[in-house]
Amino acid sequence: MTGTGRQYRHLSSAQSSVGQVRENNEDSIRLWAEDSQVLGVVADGMGGAAAGEEASRLAVQAIERGVPLPGQADDALIAALTDKAIADALTAAIRAGNLDILELARRTPNMRGMGTTVTAAYVRGNHCIVAHVGDSRAYLVEAYPAGIEQITSDHSFVEALVAAGHLTPDQAAEHPMKNVLYRALGQSDHVDVDLYELHLSPGDQLVLCSDGLTRHVSTPEIGEAAHASNDPQVVGGNLINLANSRGGEDNVSVIVIRIEAADQAGDADADVVRLPNPQAEETLTLKSRGLLDDLITPPAPPDTPEDDAPAG
Repeated sequence: MTGTGRQYRHLSSAQSSVGQVRENNEDSIRLWAEDSQVLGVVADGMGGAAAGEEASRLAVQAIERGVPLPGQADDALIAALTDKAIADALTAAIRAGNLDILELARRTPNMRGMGTTVTAAYVRGNHCIVAHVGDSRAYLVEAYPAGIEQITSDHSFVEALVAAGHLTPDQAAEHPMKNVLYRALGQSDHVDVDLYELHLSPGDQLVLCSDGLTRHVSTPEIGEAAHASNDPQVVGGNLINLANSRGGEDNVSVIVIRIEAADQAGDADADVVRLPNPQAEETLTLKSRGLLDDLITPPAPPDTPEDDAPAG
């Protein structure tokens, strides 16, 4: 791995709001930050009240246990890790969190059926690994040329139908099963984790968010808000305020990570690579190498769909 020295620094912010309708916040977010290394996690719990909160908390705690944390682990040790080692650690931690959720649900009847999404971004210098399960999203907001790309693909039933050409994005937005997830933590003993590698340029920003944001704020609007300020705290706060001004029907969580050059060193344009899985509003086309979009087969409709509408 290259480009993780002190020629880059990061500014970051993590913010969460209960929204305008919910009485409790089922989202769990964490940010571990050091000047040249950042790890951000957004988990959106489902299952109602304490169950959703507990599921998202367990997912974040598993990552805290299983991944070298910026600001806590030795900087030299983190810098020496390969991208694959980081990806493997994130995958193992997310799977451990999945088992923790299932075990608690088995032991606690009133928490059965709980689950959570999880989206994590580990940034070292100008390299980033994103690990993802569910429909919380990661976006890359590019500085030059100004633009925004949705990095993750939602693991929802309707998004799979959109990817297969059976629904348009507009139809998906109004579909009665738009909140049904076919992949989340807490569903089965094994969970597949999507992995992406990003090479970043100075001025680029990463936005991680729960679906409480994307329910009210479009992808282009997220890009506009990020381009309007160089301060991640301002960007995140403006996005949350916008979602709440439009009804705030769900909990809203936003993490913003901005990369800057500590000196005048330049970098190549950002690009996104889908990492191979060891376990074998609008969808944007990624600039990618080896992204197997044409091999994705949507899941069959569930016989008895379980709506994740209680997700926070």
